[in-house]
Amino acid sequence: MLIRARFMNVLVIGLSLPVCTAGCGGIANQEGNRLFMQRLGRTSVTVFPAAVRRGATMSHDRHAATTIGAALSDASIAEVTVSDERVSIKGPWRMNQAKMLRESAADFAAHVREHPIETDYALLSEYLIGGGGVGGVHCYILDADGTVVWAGLWNSHHEAFTEANLRTPDDCAAMLAKVLRSEFGGTRQGE
Repeated sequence: MLIRARFMNVLVIGLSLPVCTAGCGGIANQEGNRLFMQRLGRTSVTVFPAAVRRGATMSHDRHAATTIGAALSDASIAEVTVSDERVSIKGPWRMNQAKMLRESAADFAAHVREHPIETDYALLSEYLIGGGGVGGVHCYILDADGTVVWAGLWNSHHEAFTEANLRTPDDCAAMLAKVLRSEFGGTRQGE
């Protein structure tokens, strides 16, 4: 029993990690991630309206893009352009969020390739909202060629998610802005 309890503590600690960055089943290109991290503080990013998914229904939230963009800009992480362009996510709602993450990243990559950006990177957030509240928050950062360089997934297994007590898209955007400032704020070039 003691061994199992210790194992569960290790498992919970492991699941508390905030993001999947270059890992997450190989979703992010490792060399692209390295270059992105080196360019923080002296790069540009287009932030797209959040994809808000409620089962099979999807809407877009430009206010979320403004909130996230302001966080990146205010922390001098990147020069930000907030887009009005909506990204269509075609993959179905699934219980397996890691699979949704991969499918949504592929849809976002196709969008960036079909609609070239004028910045170095593109960012899309995705909020999974069900009858009981928010089930997950995903975030994707791609380079201008549509290659995933960073991705994050937060749900009830992650401290930032549970502490935020998410109910609305605004809550999701605020949590993500806080996480991105924390994740990237201290890693800018020269710090």
